Amino acid sequence: MKYIFVLFLFLSLYLEADYIAGVSRVKITPQYSVYLAGLGNNRKSEGVHDDIYATALYLSDGKTRLVILSLDLIGLFYEDIEKARKEAGRKNSLQSTDIIIACSHLHSGPDTLGLWGPNEFTSGVEEKYLQFVQQKIVEAIDIAIKSAKPATLKVGQTTNSEVAYNSRDENLLDPTVTMLFVEDKNGKSIANIVNYACHPEVLWSDNKLITSDFVHYLRELTEREIGGVTLFLNGALGGMVTPKVKEHTFAEAKRIGENLGQSILKAKESQEKIEKTKIIHRVIKIKLPVENPKFLLAAQLEIMKRNMEGQAVDSEMHFLDIGGKLQILTNPGEALPKVGLALKSLLSTPYKMVIGLACDEIGYILPEEYFATQIYAYESSMSLGPKTAKILLQAGKRLLK
Repeated sequence: MKYIFVLFLFLSLYLEADYIAGVSRVKITPQYSVYLAGLGNNRKSEGVHDDIYATALYLSDGKTRLVILSLDLIGLFYEDIEKARKEAGRKNSLQSTDIIIACSHLHSGPDTLGLWGPNEFTSGVEEKYLQFVQQKIVEAIDIAIKSAKPATLKVGQTTNSEVAYNSRDENLLDPTVTMLFVEDKNGKSIANIVNYACHPEVLWSDNKLITSDFVHYLRELTEREIGGVTLFLNGALGGMVTPKVKEHTFAEAKRIGENLGQSILKAKESQEKIEKTKIIHRVIKIKLPVENPKFLLAAQLEIMKRNMEGQAVDSEMHFLDIGGKLQILTNPGEALPKVGLALKSLLSTPYKMVIGLACDEIGYILPEEYFATQIYAYESSMSLGPKTAKILLQAGKRLLK
């Protein structure tokens, strides 16, 4: 009889709960020297300033189940993400597409794409590290699901124009900071999901220490003041949405991270509860043409280890509607602000997120007309080609039908 009562109480809590949520954080710091991603070739790590992580949120309305995982990495290709998702799904009775994995795009972490090795013709990826990351993704998802408990969801939003700026066009920027706060039935924080667009590149090419950059200080402040675990999900950071700093130092990274953290505290003051309704989750598979000869050559030379057969790559986009209050669209790369704002305009709820580098890293996503301009020559050289943005916008529209 005692066990029947405990089971009844347990089920009652879940039935009465608005949602079910769990969170985890697993360390993915390499224990040996690696090639650092971004800012040039042949930059090897010489130590660790702060650990980097895989941070996972599990969320369910009792029927729909999904995981959102944030990685402190420059990016991962679709094929590498799919390997980890399939294993995590197999262990937890999930489809791989129930799992959204997004990278923060930090520039002082391991090269996981291959472009920053000892020279431009040699991959910088350590295969054993890539396998380690995949194992840790599975572990983080497993822990998040096992820690799940009844939860309440709240959303908040503010703007911050002090942290980031668009160095290509200062008049074109999305300064919105959108938050999803996850709390237990007693109002204690479980997780804080942050969506904001900015390259984590306060630290520059002279830095040889592993660090999550300003994201480290953002997490420290919010977790100290709010509690729970903070996930940072980058937005339309391309071309070039970068930190507004005086110098490339850890002191400046702290200032930027804490400034953004204060915006999150401000967003919490005006948070709104999401009343319990079902979570809508849709995914669409897409094929993107590779029109960039540099990318095709890099794949042929196995500098970038991804399948570009037929001069195209497979990828995907996701759409979420949580309680009719928050809608989310993902994109598989670094959308420029104009593209990010166009994607966001497709959404109809009061609170909106566009999550970049989600389930892939395809490079910069530019409007087609930008390819003819000199100012965007670098971004054009690091993109799949002029058709990508249009294809993603069309896919976004299909997801919202």
